[in-house]
Parts: sequence; C-alpha cells; structure tokens
Amino acid sequence: MVPAHLGRIDYDGAEIVIGVTSRAEIMSRLTPVAKEPWTVRWLEQGIRDGDVFYDIGANVGTYSLIAAAQQRSAVRVVAFEPGYASFAALCDNVLHNRRDDVIVPLPVVLGARTGLATLGYSDVAAGGAEHSLQPGAEAVYRQPVLAYRLDDLVAEFQLPSPSLLKIDVDGAEGAVLSGAAATLAQPGLRSVLVEIQRDGGNEVVGLLEGAGLALRDRIDERNGVPLNNVWYGIFERI
Repeated sequence: MVPAHLGRIDYDGAEIVIGVTSRAEIMSRLTPVAKEPWTVRWLEQGIRDGDVFYDIGANVGTYSLIAAAQQRSAVRVVAFEPGYASFAALCDNVLHNRRDDVIVPLPVVLGARTGLATLGYSDVAAGGAEHSLQPGAEAVYRQPVLAYRLDDLVAEFQLPSPSLLKIDVDGAEGAVLSGAAATLAQPGLRSVLVEIQRDGGNEVVGLLEGAGLALRDRIDERNGVPLNNVWYGIFERI
C-alpha cells in the first residue's frame, strides 16, 4: 500500500522519497544528511563499482537508498532490520524508489548467537529505535525474532561478502561484531562505520582491530554540539 504521504529526504545527490507514517520518520528519517553527514560522506567517497554494502540496523532504509543512488555499477545492498514496522517501511521505500534490483531487505537480528530471541520494542511505529534484546529492558511490546551470527547467516545463505559495513544497533554493536569474526577478516571488507555507545567503545575497537581494521576517524559532535552518549568510528583495513 502507498502511504498517505511521501516525503523527499534531505539528500541533494538524488531524488529519494520515503513513506511518512510516524513521528519518528518526520523527526529524523527524512533528514539523514543532517543527522549523520559523516555517514553520507563515507558512502559517497567509499562505494566503488561492484561493491556490496551491508546496512546493519537499516531502519526504514534511508542510508541503504543513498548507497543505492551512487553512480556506480553492479552495487548491491543488504539491509538488515528486525523491527516489524520499520522492516515493512524499508520494503515499501525500496519499491517507492525502484531499487529492488539493488537492495535486499532481511528481517533478522544480528548478534553473538544464532537462535530464537526476543526483541523488546521501545516504540512499535516505523522509524523507531533503541529496541533491545536484554530481558530486563523496558518494552512496549516483546516479539520473538530470528537471531543470527553474521558469519552463520553469510555461510548458510551464501550472501555476498561486504565491501563496506555500517552498524547502528543502539548498544548491541559488540554482540554483532563478536558474531562476525570471519566476515570482518575478509580482505575485501575495506571499511566499517559503527555507532558506538560510550561505555562499550573499548570492546568494539578491540574486535575491529583484531580483524585488521584500524580506527581512522572518530566523530564526537554534530555542528559543534557533542553527541549524546555515543560516538561514531570509521575503521579501515590496515
């Protein structure tokens, strides 16, 4: 179904529209460039012909769509999003922009173990964030979900190995990385961008450095204002 409203995101490099059905989409998903200009620069500068981009925590798909809009040939995007409303919106947005030949949406959680897990939602609307797999976390809804180690998912379903990998999973980045050792060690993976909780930075940096990816850039502020409780790291193959 086509939503009542389509909005154009704040990206000048291409005309990209998304469905607007929730407050979260209005407040942050329509403005991915203003929200994370460093992520957009990383995509624009990093994507090459034939690359595979993994968008882990794709939400409604704005960065996946920006990646797909780059003027490069044979680019493929694998977008991971477990939240049911955001996943539906992601699929709709792929269709709205006619990018179904480039973007593959997958409704799975990535983490340290493969099996059935329970996702606790902070908000069930499309575009919501800060969901958690922690049993004690407050939740408005708890949903059984399929959870995979990234290495298991890649091996079982023969996914193409990533060239670029983005992780935005609201505190679960250490778990995602711990389940992705073989994927991270692939020499074809050139760069990783991660949103990192300040209390988990040492684990994340250690896991990536152990895979041969060194911290190149650290982003702590947006337009001179410190980021709240997180920082972003861009890691590159040594």
